[in-house]
Amino acid sequence: MKHKLTSLVKTLPWQTKLVLSGSAAIFLTFFLFSFIEYHMVSKWMLQREESAVNKTLTDITTFYKQNNSLAAKDIRKSVGFLKKMNTKDQLIRVYDQKGVILAADKNGEFSVLEPTPTIKQAIESVSIEGNEAIVGRTPLVSKQFRGTVEVVRQLNDYHKLMNNLFWGMTIFGIWAILLSAISGYFIAQQLLKPVRELADAMKRIKKNGFQERMEIHPERKDELSDLTNVFNEMMDELERSFLQQKQFVEDASHELRTPVSILEGHLSLLNRWGKKDPAILDESLTASLGELSRLKKLINDLLSLTRAENYALLREDKADIQTILHSLIKNLKIVHPDFQFHLEVEEKLPLIAISEQHLEQILIILLDNAIKYSPVHKTINVSAKVQDDKVLVSVTDKGIGIPKEHLQNVFNRFYRIDRARARVSGGTGLGLSIAKRLIEVYNGDISIDSKETQGTTVNLLIPISRRKFS
Repeated sequence: MKHKLTSLVKTLPWQTKLVLSGSAAIFLTFFLFSFIEYHMVSKWMLQREESAVNKTLTDITTFYKQNNSLAAKDIRKSVGFLKKMNTKDQLIRVYDQKGVILAADKNGEFSVLEPTPTIKQAIESVSIEGNEAIVGRTPLVSKQFRGTVEVVRQLNDYHKLMNNLFWGMTIFGIWAILLSAISGYFIAQQLLKPVRELADAMKRIKKNGFQERMEIHPERKDELSDLTNVFNEMMDELERSFLQQKQFVEDASHELRTPVSILEGHLSLLNRWGKKDPAILDESLTASLGELSRLKKLINDLLSLTRAENYALLREDKADIQTILHSLIKNLKIVHPDFQFHLEVEEKLPLIAISEQHLEQILIILLDNAIKYSPVHKTINVSAKVQDDKVLVSVTDKGIGIPKEHLQNVFNRFYRIDRARARVSGGTGLGLSIAKRLIEVYNGDISIDSKETQGTTVNLLIPISRRKFS
């Protein structure tokens, strides 16, 4: 039974759950408050009834004790006094030690109650034929008389008041629950409205694409408003990522199409003529191997770019920029003896927050570009210095430069200013994209300053490592 009830609750809509939970909370709170209030009022009323009985007993005994020679005949003559002392639903009587009633007055209907002589004052609650009453008895003693004064007070007014209080609380509680359920319904609607809007936005996105957004209400300053902003920001990121991936697939397809077409053409040529013509065979094999080399480089660059976009690469590594630059320049001087490399490094440079492998990869990309596009003035300057809380690394060449209108696009994937020239130089258009993505992973920055025919300067800003060298 419990399992079925739990399953049923789980299947209910959130609006119903909110209304039910709110109504249940109000009901339990009201029930607990009413229960405590009811019993406190009941106890207070009973104490009042007992106090009234006790006061009546005290007044009567005081009256009789004024007569030091009180006798049974005097008590019989005091009926008029008892009538004056009596009130509604109350019985007063005086009887001797044998239970013989000497004087009595009653105001209302009373069941039979046997006289009970007592030697000390006592007040108790009794039930006489289903009717509750408070009975008070006190001894009455003089030189000539021994007996008991008894006051019986029925609780009719008490029960009537408590009954009215009970029904009043019940009716008020029912109205409170109904009003809370109705108000809870409308409040739940308002609370869940942003959630419904979010669900509707998701459905529209599923149907129409990533362009849909949730409407922002500036007047709202709550958690659901924050959820709306986060959702829209997330959708912006998803749309941007989707467009980038779409562009990436289109560009990669375009880049791969050319070498594959060339390979297909040469293989077809070999199949038709190359078997018998050594010149055609040699030319086609050379061209095919060249295109295969380009394909291999393109695939490696694509893999590097994919790894660069993986945030798991971000580690607490550190690199010695001074040592890496000296090693790279030394190797490049051997590989490119026709180039002049000038290295200017500030003394005692701090360690920077980037892995040595990724720093070397970025610098090789920049230096390789500088070498490729400096066919005449073969001079490359490299410098490194501290700037605020970062290290500024600059690579400057005196090559062909970049036209101003192309500067904003050079970090895009597969972007090349001159595709024919890039094909001759062996470029894939991914180098700067890889460098930019890697440097951004480590919270750094890369920028380019270039003038056509005058040269290019690429600046890297890399945060200083806060970890001590171990």
